[in-house]
Amino acid sequence: MRITLAAMTLASSMILVDQTAVPLAAPHAIAGLHAEISQSQWLMTANILPLAALMVFGGRLGDLFGMRRVFLVGAVIFALATTAMGASQDIAMAIAARALQGAGAALMMPTALAIVSAVYPDEQKGAALGILAGASAFFAALGPVLGGALTAIDWRLVFLINVPLAIIAIVLTLRATPQLEPDPDAPRDLDFPGVVTFALMVGTLVFGLSQGPTEGWSDPTTVVPIAVGVLLIPIFLLVERRAKQPMINFKLFRHENFLASNLSQLLAGMVELGLGFLTPFFLLLVVGVSPAAAGVALIPATIPVILAGPLAGKAFDRFGGRWPLVAGFLVLAASGVVLAVSVSSESAVALIPGLLLQGLGLGIVLTVNDPTGLTAVPEKDAGEGAGMINTSEQMGGALGIAALSAVELGVNFHDIGSKLSEKGFHPTPRQIEEARNVVIEAEQKGFNHLPHTPIVETIKPVVVSAHVHAFEVTFYASAAIAIVGAITSFILVRRSDRIKTGATGVFTRRSRWIFATSGRSPAITRRPAPRPGESATG
Repeated sequence: MRITLAAMTLASSMILVDQTAVPLAAPHAIAGLHAEISQSQWLMTANILPLAALMVFGGRLGDLFGMRRVFLVGAVIFALATTAMGASQDIAMAIAARALQGAGAALMMPTALAIVSAVYPDEQKGAALGILAGASAFFAALGPVLGGALTAIDWRLVFLINVPLAIIAIVLTLRATPQLEPDPDAPRDLDFPGVVTFALMVGTLVFGLSQGPTEGWSDPTTVVPIAVGVLLIPIFLLVERRAKQPMINFKLFRHENFLASNLSQLLAGMVELGLGFLTPFFLLLVVGVSPAAAGVALIPATIPVILAGPLAGKAFDRFGGRWPLVAGFLVLAASGVVLAVSVSSESAVALIPGLLLQGLGLGIVLTVNDPTGLTAVPEKDAGEGAGMINTSEQMGGALGIAALSAVELGVNFHDIGSKLSEKGFHPTPRQIEEARNVVIEAEQKGFNHLPHTPIVETIKPVVVSAHVHAFEVTFYASAAIAIVGAITSFILVRRSDRIKTGATGVFTRRSRWIFATSGRSPAITRRPAPRPGESATG
């Protein structure tokens, strides 16, 4: 059992580190692949979209074909895709590899948790899941540090380091994890139309938002994708309504606490992954530090996420979800304001208070959110609800990266254009290309590590000033998102009669899986498969 737990913990940690380490590697990857600066966000988004679209789907495949088998397929896909990413020669190959990574992760994450739940007896299950969740969150917190350190050597190592880790997880699983037979009662209808429609809906919206700052908000390459994404929303709702086993069970949204939990998870995901992607660029372009130093500077934003978990769990047990969620979002909003105020100092030290508040706010919201939603739905639907909440977070992350990047880039480009116009300077295409190359190099090394050439000395003040204002607006925008989360939680969340005293404690932000320990099938609900001679109800 311990080897199985180690394998599943390694797999979950690897997936989360892959997300948190990539932002610092993105500028180097863009330069190495000779791509556009605006395409860097797709190194994150291409991974998140399939993870969001296929998470519940992966759990259902585990029910149909066996959790161990589906986990191994996902791990092999992840390893091969990671190898392809590390060997990518152009941006198209890199984006395709990242998307395939996300698909493999979507098969691994739900089945890894289900496997741990299945192999451990009831009296040890909570502790085992707590170890898995705690270790995963800890290594995710170290992601920026690892990303910065490896990027300083070679950006490809940020991805390639996961290949041997994935192989170790596969070997340990083959050696120690028992064959977990498919659930004979699992529904056989798979919602392929829902998965495809969902991916297209979110993908076109994200693509349109990413095009806006560079191509213009009235350009067809911006308007058409956004319009298609909006039109796909009612189509997706119709597809899900008619599906026998829908990807998203909208009937569960009749429970207001569950609806609020999904909305708050989406909004928190926007801030979490949106700022997780953008903040390293502030450290590189404005503060001017190296990627390794930027990774260390981001630690204050990650450690409180882990430490806040147990305290937030106790607050939920005592007060329910409403007030902890409101408080967590208000702390998150305060972090946005503090960060916005501190950017003018152009100092990493000045960011520490805001980053600490950000980690604290996310730690509270992402921990309390899970039991708030899962205790509101019938016990038989708890596992399905857990998958939906996780999907909301990943979808929010994709939208957050696109939306907050659009804000930052939009303000930045406007400011640079205005400053150049005020000086009567109209750059030639060659000068624009030279300036672009300087910015790309600064994103790789940090502005302070560039040689003092005339072009650098000319561009640096303009670029830094524009980014300071752009990040100020972006951090205020993140605060506004958090305020919406606080209002949503205050209006919708109530102390539910379903909250049980003496429930399993809340371990970390991944604790949603601990609460989802019973229901229709193992891979969706994390319920252990019945042993021979036992009934399904135990």
